[in-house]
Amino acid sequence: MRIRDLEDAIEKALTPFIEDIVITKDGISGQLLEEGKWIKGRFEKNIRIDQPTHGVGQTHAHVYGRKGDEHVVVNVDGSASHKSKGRLHDKDADALREIGFNIPNDNIVECEQIEALPSLLLG
Repeated sequence: MRIRDLEDAIEKALTPFIEDIVITKDGISGQLLEEGKWIKGRFEKNIRIDQPTHGVGQTHAHVYGRKGDEHVVVNVDGSASHKSKGRLHDKDADALREIGFNIPNDNIVECEQIEALPSLLLG
């Protein structure tokens, strides 16, 4: 590598880059799009940690399988998110526990459906 090439590489490494994207419809207002953080489970970067959308919900993890398909989505408290359910691989569950997720000992993430309660109308 030539010295000039090395200087260019160092300059590019130190140059700040944009990680957030602002999407605007009307050209006046905008919305911040924050991509999730990828961590290693049983594969390199097979777990994406996302923050709650629009301030609603919990921090959650999208866990992807061997073929890149979404296996399960789990909230930080260990409950299911996005109506998914399944059993986490031991390495995926351990990786989530290391960053503070409350994963059950059996690694099973369940989605419980709550039936609509009858309404009481007072007149």
